[in-house]
Amino acid sequence: MLQQIQNDRRGATLPEFALVLMPLSMLIMGTMEVGYQAYVRSVTLGALETLSRAVTLQGVDSAAGENEFRAQVRRVAPAATVAITRGSVNRFNSLDSMERLTQDLNGNGILDGPVDTDGNGIPDKSDCWEDVDNNNVRNVVAVGRDGIGGADDIVRYNVTVNYNRLLPLGNFIGVGRTATVVASTIVRRQPYEAQVAPPIKCKT
Repeated sequence: MLQQIQNDRRGATLPEFALVLMPLSMLIMGTMEVGYQAYVRSVTLGALETLSRAVTLQGVDSAAGENEFRAQVRRVAPAATVAITRGSVNRFNSLDSMERLTQDLNGNGILDGPVDTDGNGIPDKSDCWEDVDNNNVRNVVAVGRDGIGGADDIVRYNVTVNYNRLLPLGNFIGVGRTATVVASTIVRRQPYEAQVAPPIKCKT
């Protein structure tokens, strides 16, 4: 009897299959998750391009365009939360750059307060800057003035999409239950009239 059991090879592949089952399952789920993330990102980028062109070139209302963007994203990621920021500048090189000084009395490249320039002991002039985002502070421009600007302006859209992963990978490899897609695009509006320059402001 014992000899029969010892020589019986039926079912011998079961423990071997058990050894490879978990790695194989993780590989399949990981591949599906990467594919889903690529799909969500592709849809987000396509919808963002459509949104930016519809609003800046075709005259579509920005609120309506953004609602349609959210709807397109949620067709592939139903529970996604979507954050949208937009702004405009008058030159491409203004984005992600410190606002330009238009008057630098001592040439140190820093926005300084009022100084006495005529020797009477009373501060009478200040450094001035181009307030691209119109927030009364000299800073690095992230998106520019709120809104889609005017003629010949450059409009930047930034979007962040947080969505639930397709599969519960976090239970196995310690990643979060949600994933994030971040995208941005820049479009120049048509020069249908003279461009409005950003205001010049001086430190007080």
